Amino acid sequence: RPHPVAPPGVAGAAEMAVDEAAAAAALAKKVEALEEALRRQEEQHRAELQKCRDELTDLTKLVSDLDAFAQKSTGVGRGSGADYFTRRVEWTITDFSRILREKGRGESLWSPKFKAAGLDGLHLEFFPKGREKTVFDGFCSLFLWCPSGTKIKYRLWVGSFLRAPDEDEYTGRIGHGHSNFCPVEPEVNSETDSIVVGVDLLDVRMQSDFSETGLRLISTSLESLVAREVQVVQNRHVERATWKIPRISEHLRQLPKGASMWSQLFTAAGIREILLEFYPNGSTNTTKDGYCAFYIRCPVGVSMIVTLFVGSVKKGPIKTTFDSMTGKGLPDFCPVTAEIGADDSIEVGIELQNQPSKVLQLES
Repeated sequence: RPHPVAPPGVAGAAEMAVDEAAAAAALAKKVEALEEALRRQEEQHRAELQKCRDELTDLTKLVSDLDAFAQKSTGVGRGSGADYFTRRVEWTITDFSRILREKGRGESLWSPKFKAAGLDGLHLEFFPKGREKTVFDGFCSLFLWCPSGTKIKYRLWVGSFLRAPDEDEYTGRIGHGHSNFCPVEPEVNSETDSIVVGVDLLDVRMQSDFSETGLRLISTSLESLVAREVQVVQNRHVERATWKIPRISEHLRQLPKGASMWSQLFTAAGIREILLEFYPNGSTNTTKDGYCAFYIRCPVGVSMIVTLFVGSVKKGPIKTTFDSMTGKGLPDFCPVTAEIGADDSIEVGIELQNQPSKVLQLES
């Protein structure tokens, strides 16, 4: 019998139905894939959100522990009267080799809370392996924490390594100091397995605001001003200052280009607060290989005729006036190795004449 043939319209409808079913299946598959991708994104989002919550919980606990420690701990000191004259704080950290093994970069040690210079609630924070912003390998970091409202001039040190004095104003809960302080290894006492860090408090102004009364109380250290003026008088006839730096070969190995050393503050020729700044491997502006850089800093307004020397090499005399805190000197001073003595030391310094002001200015 002849096979029946469907009318043309019926066959087209059947093909369309098949195509629509295939399209619907493909669409359903795409929807399913999108739903799966959305589900994975939601799971990832939940995981990231939980991680943030965990980190927030840890930070909250850390802040709570620090606050509890601050409230429970008794500040080291002898009372406000005696502590007003305490201007140097030394913190000895023992068992230091173990601490270096256990502490990583960005992990710090906190000193006990202490009282000094009439202030309460001071802390030192020491990073044995530096913090996140430390750029030199093997360098440590050191910071001073003071109460809010404190304006202070201070000098931090690690072992025998001194930094230039800093002046900072504390307007909140924050530490001030240096991320790239110094190489830590040379400052460790290998015999006692310890390191000593500390701070010299040079001048303190404490500001207390009482907004309801309109009063602002500001304290300053008069005895430090008197002591400095006495030193100026005692050293008024000194015209040459020599800074002998021992173990210079070690400093050359440890301090990269751009890292400097600072002398003690001193007075000479009637000038107060003179500071010498020496770069064994040159400053960032040094252009000659093997050359050191040497600068002098003085208070703003000081004029002098000065000769700088490193070993037997002299530069000057030069007449200059200090119109800012920026040092005066030379980035390409001399080849440093040629000036090292037989005892592995180098002597740097200045010969100067003060140019006294001939104008007396009175203020009403």
